[in-house]
Amino acid sequence: MSRYPLVLLHHSGGTAQVFSGLVRALPDWIEPVPLELPGRGRRRRDAPVHTAEDAVDDLAARLEDAGVTGEFAVFGHSMGAYLGLSLAARQERAAGRARCSVLFASANAGPLAAKPLFDGDPLEADDEEVLRVAGRFGGLAPQILEHEQLRRHAARLQRADFAVCDSFIRTLRGTKTESHLVVCCGTADVFTDAELDSWRLSSAASTERVRFPGGHFYLADQAEAVAETVATRLAALANPAALADPALANPALADPAVADPAAEPALSGADPARPGLPV
Repeated sequence: MSRYPLVLLHHSGGTAQVFSGLVRALPDWIEPVPLELPGRGRRRRDAPVHTAEDAVDDLAARLEDAGVTGEFAVFGHSMGAYLGLSLAARQERAAGRARCSVLFASANAGPLAAKPLFDGDPLEADDEEVLRVAGRFGGLAPQILEHEQLRRHAARLQRADFAVCDSFIRTLRGTKTESHLVVCCGTADVFTDAELDSWRLSSAASTERVRFPGGHFYLADQAEAVAETVATRLAALANPAALADPALANPALADPAVADPAAEPALSGADPARPGLPV
């Protein structure tokens, strides 16, 4: 049996290191394919991109370089959820390309329920404002903030990624995919059920919601549970009925709070004054 590719897309200001626990917990038949945007990790010398379109162009090229063919899945965390949606839709537009079967959209509101993080251009924000916005999610280690060079680098990377996030919301929020959606989120994260359920407007296929204990970076402590969710959903590809009804695949993972998939999400439950926090 060939291994099933799982493309991993990181959050803003982050690297593929955020998926280290998940990678270790995945079963052998799933092949993790971590992709990083320029400016970090092994690509730290490359200039960061500033728009969602450029980011998706870059990721599509990295996907091809990784030799991914046929069907694959995507696990996109925060910013990576939006880029995963765009990448899946892009692959669908051209015959013969590898196609995304399941998008695991993690720690972010559905695009149509989200608002930009900045009123103006994030690229014009100073370091203090960028780091203040980033700090709302608890993803900046104290040692980074206390080290001048690391602080400047973190602000530079966050600024570029925030520009990517906001450009997605302003230009690509209506993107729709044929991929099945599994919306994952920590129970203590800021997103409401209505914001998460609005993801179903971004897919022509089935959508489900799964909550895990923890906050925005629940992956750190819930790697095994997330790996089980991923494996269960990908195994369900062999049973189309299970994709339409998560309880058929694993009753323990189905969230009873999710509304009827045929119904429209209760967008009115979201707070219109609060940004969708696309990081």
